[in-house]
Amino acid sequence: MKSKTISRWVFGVFLLTMAGLSFGGCATMEKPKSALAPTDRGTVIYMDKYEFKRPPAGWALMKNLEGGDFELGFLKLEKGPFPTQSAFIFDDQPFGSSRDLDTRVKQYCTRFLFNSGISPEIKKQEQVQLGGKPAIAIYMEGENPNRDEKAKSLVYLVKRGSRIISFALTQWRPMKGTFDREAFDHFEAFVQSFKFLKKDFYEEFEEQIKRVKG
Repeated sequence: MKSKTISRWVFGVFLLTMAGLSFGGCATMEKPKSALAPTDRGTVIYMDKYEFKRPPAGWALMKNLEGGDFELGFLKLEKGPFPTQSAFIFDDQPFGSSRDLDTRVKQYCTRFLFNSGISPEIKKQEQVQLGGKPAIAIYMEGENPNRDEKAKSLVYLVKRGSRIISFALTQWRPMKGTFDREAFDHFEAFVQSFKFLKKDFYEEFEEQIKRVKG
């Protein structure tokens, strides 16, 4: 299972935006029209795979091309000194291997923001439902005074069949900066509206196994 470091995609995409380089060889910043098709329901369809409510103008699409660290996400570089920015992602292969939600939370959190110098503290953890599926919401905050940075995150780990997927938002600020709610509201709209339009590889594979066994 590949390692997941949320700081990597936040700062990696920041560098990508500034320098115009590829994101780890796996993701690029794309204009929304290249991958997102609007619907008459106030949502967009991403590459015929997912439907969701996208954040407003100012949020750049982060598009996975070749099996990178996440499936897709959005980034906003906000007004203020570095690292004033917010980013969120959908990841169909979050770090860890357990199919039990509580165990997966422990595995996932050992790597969250791993390369940032921040060890986020879990402020709250609760059982929720997303799309009728059991999920766990994790609220975290952390600081790195040596780099004048702090972060506030919300992660959802969601049971999908026998697998677990994730949605994660991290908002970065200087130590004296102020977190704001707007990014979290856009993230919630994205997560709550998210729909799968077709079966993925894992679902197809599991169905084939069941047919063979049956």
